Amino acid sequence: MTVNYDIHADIIDIHYDRPKNRDVFFVDTNVWYWLTYSNASHTAKNYQTRDYPNYISKIRSVNSKLVRSNLILAELAHIIEDTEFRIYCDTKGIKPETYSKKEFRHNLLAERESVTIEIENSWIQVQQFSEWSPITIDETTENTFIADLKRYKLDGYDLFYLNTIKEVRQEKL
Repeated sequence: MTVNYDIHADIIDIHYDRPKNRDVFFVDTNVWYWLTYSNASHTAKNYQTRDYPNYISKIRSVNSKLVRSNLILAELAHIIEDTEFRIYCDTKGIKPETYSKKEFRHNLLAERESVTIEIENSWIQVQQFSEWSPITIDETTENTFIADLKRYKLDGYDLFYLNTIKEVRQEKL
């Protein structure tokens, strides 16, 4: 079924946009994944591993600000581990639904070490490319999360990122 998007944002065509020095970009976890993870091509489409890194290069070339939330590390680690698990299953001829990620995580020490190295290498790059913007998760944030959950069609991470983006915009004004 085709997704019926209800978008509440300005859409920018990254093929034609020319970032300016004063611009501030909050970069989504998936873009960091495609930009920094060595095995991203296993799950990404060509445009994801070509167009997004090209746009990030444009942003960096004019010294625009790239911003990250500390929650991106958790989401990025989850996605990388999932990809590494699927790669392992593919190479061993195992159906992922018959072997748990917990078994993969706890029983295969060499694979676990490889996963943690991939996560660390990706995160080092994210840190080098972007500035940290703190996220506070308290009772007020929880209440905002629930209200935004009803208002926007976003997943949990993106709802917290939305709050971070709002805070960054306030700082910029």
